[in-house]
Amino acid sequence: MESGSVIRTAPTQEINLDPDLYLFLQGANGGIEINPLEFARTSLQLLKNLPLVRDAVLEYFCRLFDSSVASYLAELDQQNCLNSQMSHNPTQEENTLMEIHSVLCSYVKANPEAWAPIISTWSLELLGSLSSKYIGHSRVASTKNLNDALHLWMSCRATRTLIDLNTQCLTCLMHYNTETCINALLVTSVQHSPNFDWVVAHVGSSFPHTVITRVLSCGLKDFFQTEQGGKAPKINSVVGILGHLAGSHLADISVALLELFQWSFEENPNDNEDTILQKVATVPYILELASLSTVLLKSLSTDVLLSLNCDVIHKMVPFAPKWCNYLGGRIALQELVIHLSLGCSSGGEFVFKLLLDAAEDPYQPVSNNALEFIELLLKEMGYLLHMRRLRIPLLDCIQSNILSIQPLLLSDQPLRNYTACCLLKMLAWQDWNLVTGSLSYMLTHSSNDAQLANLVQLLEESNGSKSLNKAVQLALTSIGQDDGCDPCQFWDNLYKLMKWDLRDKMVLQTTLTALKDNMRCVAKSLVFTNNIKELHTIANVLEQVSSPQHHPLGVQNVLWVTHATVGYFYSCLKLESGLGKLRGCRVANKLFTRLSNTFPAARNTALRALIEIALTSKTSSLFGNISKPHTNNPPTVSLLQENLKQGTSTLMAQKHSSVFHTGIIGFGLRSSINNNSVDEDTIKTNTSCLIAAITACCQAESPQACLDAIITVALLLVELISPDVMYNGLPWPEEDFCKVTVERDLHICSKLKTLPVIWSLLHFIAAYRPTLCYCSVILRAVAAILVSEWSTAAQQKKGIGEDKLLLEKTIKLLSIMSLGQLLPPPLSSLKEAIPHLPPNQVVMLLRECLWNYMRDHVPSPALFTRDSSGVMWRDPTLSRPPRQYTETFRIILQRNIGKLGQLYAQLFFMHNEESQV
Repeated sequence: MESGSVIRTAPTQEINLDPDLYLFLQGANGGIEINPLEFARTSLQLLKNLPLVRDAVLEYFCRLFDSSVASYLAELDQQNCLNSQMSHNPTQEENTLMEIHSVLCSYVKANPEAWAPIISTWSLELLGSLSSKYIGHSRVASTKNLNDALHLWMSCRATRTLIDLNTQCLTCLMHYNTETCINALLVTSVQHSPNFDWVVAHVGSSFPHTVITRVLSCGLKDFFQTEQGGKAPKINSVVGILGHLAGSHLADISVALLELFQWSFEENPNDNEDTILQKVATVPYILELASLSTVLLKSLSTDVLLSLNCDVIHKMVPFAPKWCNYLGGRIALQELVIHLSLGCSSGGEFVFKLLLDAAEDPYQPVSNNALEFIELLLKEMGYLLHMRRLRIPLLDCIQSNILSIQPLLLSDQPLRNYTACCLLKMLAWQDWNLVTGSLSYMLTHSSNDAQLANLVQLLEESNGSKSLNKAVQLALTSIGQDDGCDPCQFWDNLYKLMKWDLRDKMVLQTTLTALKDNMRCVAKSLVFTNNIKELHTIANVLEQVSSPQHHPLGVQNVLWVTHATVGYFYSCLKLESGLGKLRGCRVANKLFTRLSNTFPAARNTALRALIEIALTSKTSSLFGNISKPHTNNPPTVSLLQENLKQGTSTLMAQKHSSVFHTGIIGFGLRSSINNNSVDEDTIKTNTSCLIAAITACCQAESPQACLDAIITVALLLVELISPDVMYNGLPWPEEDFCKVTVERDLHICSKLKTLPVIWSLLHFIAAYRPTLCYCSVILRAVAAILVSEWSTAAQQKKGIGEDKLLLEKTIKLLSIMSLGQLLPPPLSSLKEAIPHLPPNQVVMLLRECLWNYMRDHVPSPALFTRDSSGVMWRDPTLSRPPRQYTETFRIILQRNIGKLGQLYAQLFFMHNEESQV
């Protein structure tokens, strides 16, 4: 190609038009042979200097570009594929096109206002005709999508040159007026679509904001001028162009639509009549665009929709009648807006929020139309779901943003409640799983019966028990995570639903089934909750679930509830006081009774848990547990040295040759300090509650079943107190045998000392004869230690009743054994004499009366018989002990006749007279 054009090399040379014109006419008609490059330069000169031949020159250029495109496609046909290697050496034809491109660009740059509209319109029309002309060519027809078409045409020198020319025109007019170029783009798009789509895509990608804005503006002008609504000539072209640009420039389209919408409501006194008419037509125009393209509808629902509020709606009211003229009347406008609303895949929740706000607007035209629109929209959604069974984008949008709808369910406004319920019902028709989250929300947040009634309505539309089952599961999971959720409210609502049995049987069954299916989580909540109010509510729910009126719970559920009820019982003891504690324990006792009568395993589980926690955990402080004794760092003394001291003494029969210490070497017993902060009255109340709970567990339909349960308590007590499995039988051995079991006996007595509740448990067991027999090992251990301690007191010359703790412990043992009828009269009255006797006489009574009798009379259940009322007892007339076990008692009473004369008369004098008679 030559170094420069004619214009550049000789700008001041005078041109003779006649020869050039003659040369052009001859060359264009093929009358003479001429160099194509020189002929193009001559043509360009004429284009610039002779406007009359401008169309002829441009037509000639059209033939050049057409020929170049044909050559390009022919060359492609000779290649194996689109990506095959092609010649990179420019041909004479390409040099000519390059010259035309260069000169035309210089014209546009020199005077854009004059040349840019001409060159842009010509290039676009030529691109349109070329695209349509060669659409049947095999290479063009084989393009599968817009990207393939772009690649094909942009590889062609001719079409690429035309695109560059058009781009240069738009660039130069960017700050002047692009309307002519954009209008030409629209016109050509209408004529040659879809063959022309690749041009629109390329131009739009180069100038997205300008093209989008000007395309919308040109389309608006055509819309209001023709007044044909959706049949306006250019509206489909506008939709097509914007549709192509939406893939990469959706945000720009959304911004342009928002700006156009906001512009239509701007009041400007300087607006001319055409501008005012365009502003009136803007909203119908945007609605028509959205109705023709889901992409534009998406843009409309992202920015324009979110800009709406009641103030904007007030501005719309005066325009509404004029909008109807564009869209075919009020009904047609309503149908169009409803159709667009149903197609919103985003912003659907905002549609209803806006409508509900407008329905509450004090301006009646706004509120009336909003109410009507809500009704029509819900009706249309229901119709589509019932009749066509189609997926509705608006409903899908509501589903994905359902959290914004849920607060409407709790609104005080009936319309909001109604609308939210309708939407959730429609979601439930599609899939009940979609509304379980909302059901869970209502369960945790409903605060009155009306809101719960909405929940019941939703349950009826959403597969009842299955949906409530999942809702309860979700609610139990969210209770600890949602700070705005009141757990007590959730449990109160469940309790209400269950109590609505009289009104709606189905609701009760639904709630009951849901609770049974989530019983593990429900029971867990009762265990790990520290809020006493919430605990009481959960317990009430479980009490209702376990009611005998309903179908029994499964084994696993019963065990979960049993463990939870034990935890609830102890929580009531720890967290409550007064009547609140008693009410909570009463509910727990009801649960214990029902669960124990349902499955025996539940009774055993409850009894073991109750007794273990009372004896072995920190909770034992509730029952007066005494902390371990301690002293303040006594001096160290060697146990070995203490034992060596015994080595020089003579070993006597029945004398230990080593020292057994239960205290601190050289300092005696440890001084115990009770750190229990629970007052005595509370300890007594707690102990009474524990005994009542164990009694509730042991209640049964038959006396034998009740007795078996209390036997279980006795055996559990032995298991938990006695550390050794040997010598735990019922018989009492010889007193000397206690040397073998002394360590165990001390351990048992230590437990009784630090855990006073054991005495209460023994007293409870003794009241249900003959269950105390199974605690023989505990009684035997206490008796053995008592004999030893009273012997020590006698050696220390202690007076009558001086050791009050020892006396109290002895009386407790004798009272329990008397209550359990292990000691028949008169031995059952030992407890009345011992407070008035010195230690040496107490030792004699314990050894010769108590121990010897128990040794020779094994405390066996076989000694007891059942009377006509089903009570087990021991007939005192048949079980009076022989004289050898009572003589010591009688003699000691005689020696203390001054203090115990009345007791002697009751036990022995009357008996002697009866014997003599």
